[in-house]
This record gives sequence, structure tokens and C-alpha cells, in this order.
Amino acid sequence: MTDAPGSPSASRLATPSWLDGRLVLGVLLVLISVLVGAKVLAGADSSQQVWSARHALAPGTVLVTDDLELTKVRLFDTSGRYLAGPAPVGYVVLRSVGTHELLPHDALAAPGKQVERRQVTVAVAFGHLPTDLRAGDVVDVYVTPDDKAVRRGTRGVDLTVPRLVLPDVVVAKVTRSSGLTSSGQTVPVVVTVDPSQVLTLVQALADGPIDLVRVPDAHLSPLATATPEP
Repeated sequence: MTDAPGSPSASRLATPSWLDGRLVLGVLLVLISVLVGAKVLAGADSSQQVWSARHALAPGTVLVTDDLELTKVRLFDTSGRYLAGPAPVGYVVLRSVGTHELLPHDALAAPGKQVERRQVTVAVAFGHLPTDLRAGDVVDVYVTPDDKAVRRGTRGVDLTVPRLVLPDVVVAKVTRSSGLTSSGQTVPVVVTVDPSQVLTLVQALADGPIDLVRVPDAHLSPLATATPEP
């Protein structure tokens, strides 16, 4: 009889060592993932607080605390356009500002700063302006050149089609007669413009009929309006 072969010795799992290369690599990968995730989350919150209008503001309004509120929004590369920091109390509103609209620098004049503006009266035919147009509204001014303007000609200007003369013009006054129903009547509308825009507007008045197109709040970019966070 031959002797039975001996039983093989049982293999035992070795106790892992902290110096095991795979274990160290795994721990490092977890730590790196956690750090990268934390950095991404921190960078995602790029919101900032800027000033906005608590309610609608008319041109010429001198801002007080009750006119203002802080709004937290994400502005990305347009952050420099809007007011942040100390409250702009005492600033003068240069154009109409809607409720909860963010306050851009170019819509306000600093306290004590002389604002150079001019008022020009535009005669607009009935049907060529909003029927409920009022002071404080913002309009785009268009002109449709007539035959005289085409014959006269202006270098660099296409007088064969209507054109935009000035965008975002503030209406200062609208004068209506009580019986304004005829298309042959005109409405005197006083608009406020920069001194540099006066010549452009006066030239347009000589070129042909004027149309005033109201600029509603809807024209504002989503970045320009926001609801304050509670």
C-alpha cells in the first residue's frame, strides 16, 4: 500500500498593510475626488448681490432707501454693468426703470453730477404711436423718409427704407387733444435725449414721418430682472 498524499496547507489571506501600494492609491483617488467635487460646487455658486428697483422708477427720481433692494443673481461676464456695494441713495434716475429691474450704471447719475439732457418736441401722426403713451415711457424712434428726403439725399444713409433713428428714448411729455380720433391729426411728444443726439433727431424729423415704438419691460434681458431671494 502506498501512503496517501498529504493535504495541502490552507492558504490564508494576508492582513492588508497600510503600505500596500494599491490601498494607498485608492485612498488618494478618493481624496482627490472629494477635493475636486468641493471645488466645483464652490465655483458653481457664482452669484452676487447687486441693487435693483423695489418698484417702477421714473426719470428724474432721486433714489431713497425705500426705492432699493438687494438682489442675488448670477451675472457672469456682465457683472460690471450693474451697481453693487453701498446703496446708491441720492442718485438720479436717467431713464425709466421697471419693478425689480437691476440698476445699471448708465441708468443713474451720481449725486451732484450735472446731467446734460435736451428736450425735443416730435410731432407724431395719429396711429404712429401707442394710444396710451405717457411720460416716463421708453420708445424707439423710427423715420420713414419721404420723397423730399430721397431727392435731397444724405451721405451714408439709405433713404429708401424706414430706419431706426434712436433707441431707448425717454418720453418727457405727451399732449393730446380731447377729440383725437382723426388720422390727419398729430400728437406733440416731448422726448429727452443727450446733446449729441439732438442733430440726429432733428435731421430725422426733416426726413419724413416719425413712428414711436414703445420699449416694454419684456425687452430686458433675463439677467436684467430678478426676483429677490427671501
